[in-house]
Amino acid sequence: MASFDDLIGTEGLTPEDELKLRRVHDLLVQAGPPPDLSPVLELPPVPAEQADPPEVAYLLRRRRGLAAVLAIAAALAAFVGGYAFGHSKGKPEAFTAVRTVPMHGAPGAHGVILIADKDAVGNWPMLVEVRGLPQQANRDAYYELWLTSRGKPVAPCGSFRVHGKTTRVRLTVPYKLKGFDGWVVTSQPRETHSPGDVVLST
Repeated sequence: MASFDDLIGTEGLTPEDELKLRRVHDLLVQAGPPPDLSPVLELPPVPAEQADPPEVAYLLRRRRGLAAVLAIAAALAAFVGGYAFGHSKGKPEAFTAVRTVPMHGAPGAHGVILIADKDAVGNWPMLVEVRGLPQQANRDAYYELWLTSRGKPVAPCGSFRVHGKTTRVRLTVPYKLKGFDGWVVTSQPRETHSPGDVVLST
């Protein structure tokens, strides 16, 4: 494999970007070359009259190399981040779901409830993610998650306000989940103990 300076060069890169790209390049060198391409997939040679001039070809190789390394760096970062999140047992941000409950609402609005195993005293930790719900213009307005019985909200599970397109919140339910038949999210225009309009349901 070509050296980092031959493939990418450092012109125009910040020291941080150069360090990141060099790390990715070192990983690619350790991985070794890919297997040979099957003859069936090989492209026919480009006629000489259609080939890029040497200067253009060199610039294209540099740009393609940089794009490839940046794409690999992004993929590695996503993989490492996902692996660390999934294997961070014992840390406060760790969350292992034993049940997933999808929710749906108006077009563009949906959500999911990730339920962890109950703790020693009977609480059920939950990670709730909602998307596409309107932000509340009124500072007293909020959304409420409920457990339902016969399709009607009867047991509140926690309140939250949305920010942006996607909102994630952690809630805890102390109830036994077997006594209920579903979940809903209601829109609460102000602080009240009565369920508002249902915007998401299972």
